[in-house]
Amino acid sequence: MAEKFNVGGVGAEYVELVTEAYLAYVGHRVTCVDKNAGRIEELREGRMPIYEPGLEEFAGRSLRTRRLSFVNSDGLAEVVGRADIVFIAVDTPPGEDGSADLSSVGAVARSIGRALCETRRERPLVVVDKSTVPVGSGNYVSMFIQEGAAEVSAGNGPVGETLDYRVISNPEFLREGNVVVYDSLFPDRIMFGADERDVLDTMRALYEPIIEQSFSTEIDPRSRAAVPFITTDLASAEMIKYAANAFLATKVSFINEIANVCELVAADVTNAAAGIGLDDRIGPRFLSAGIEWGARASPRASRPCAQSPASTTSSRPSSRRRRRAPAQAGDRQASARPPHSEGQARSPARAGLQAQHRRFARGPEPGDSSGPRPPRRPGCGLYDPVAGKAAVAYVSAHLPNFKVAFDPYEALTGAHAAVVLTEWEEIRDLDLE
Repeated sequence: MAEKFNVGGVGAEYVELVTEAYLAYVGHRVTCVDKNAGRIEELREGRMPIYEPGLEEFAGRSLRTRRLSFVNSDGLAEVVGRADIVFIAVDTPPGEDGSADLSSVGAVARSIGRALCETRRERPLVVVDKSTVPVGSGNYVSMFIQEGAAEVSAGNGPVGETLDYRVISNPEFLREGNVVVYDSLFPDRIMFGADERDVLDTMRALYEPIIEQSFSTEIDPRSRAAVPFITTDLASAEMIKYAANAFLATKVSFINEIANVCELVAADVTNAAAGIGLDDRIGPRFLSAGIEWGARASPRASRPCAQSPASTTSSRPSSRRRRRAPAQAGDRQASARPPHSEGQARSPARAGLQAQHRRFARGPEPGDSSGPRPPRRPGCGLYDPVAGKAAVAYVSAHLPNFKVAFDPYEALTGAHAAVVLTEWEEIRDLDLE
């Protein structure tokens, strides 16, 4: 029988909630900590702050069996005291220069350090860094833990030898939109990076139900018999996360650049993408041209990769330019002028199915209203089947010329131009004749 662990998770947004939900689902006891008291109350009632099909029911099962619970940030010390493993999965938004802001990671790590000084442990606390962080951040987490401990034991000598903990990196590769629950239970791989062998063994035991596919599920047949468990050193695991995101961002940026060329020569980018996607070396995925990235993690993940310590000290400017290219292409795509000015060639891909629609949610089938805001334009109708209701108050207060519609055809009424910024099946299947 698989070992059961007490797990703490700091953060209650996208990656954090999904991680906490599936660990509780496979049998561990999980406590989520977040500083947003209002969000914690909603989560205790089983209401998710994001929309992913099946996620609310997925988490609700563990809430009802009390394997999943939620506490405010003032309960972090107690959670650390009884936890075997603590996940740090807080946001790391980009700063003005594009580098990741690690202040939230640092604040949590310091709190963990303070809590460790006040508890006696039978075995080391495993601190899992699951936030999207620059390469080398595992060392920073350890440094922040030491700093927090030093605040408690000031004047009592060094604390490094008395703290019993391990830091490990656990990159997340979840796809956003309609597949997150499935990807949680049947991932392509589970990856960890650490500099000590014992902590890798602990994480192997934590994920054993998923690795061995031994958990109960209504999904039949299972898509996998077993999940690859990949281990490496701390820095390499962090690098793999950035390399994966940067490569996917490169594919998206590439097809967007091809779409811009198609505009000039009256070619259809959809046909171009289908043609190159049949090549096994390229593949068809992530070749859908659009306005920008389609997931807000892509630019955030690729920019810090270009600004990691190794890249900024590189003596090869051409190498730095290649690393920055995906983010720069995404910025150009987002700020590009409308494609069909008078006299300009019209690509069938751009002139085809369009709807006067603004994506307040993220990805296909999502519902996170923290995405990009619509531009200020007169007389624009907005439609989103999930996030529309949540957007009404914001639109009324800040965008007086905009109207949130609750039917896609209502949003299109009287429109001279139309924009689709989503892959919802409902929008794809609209009859625009």
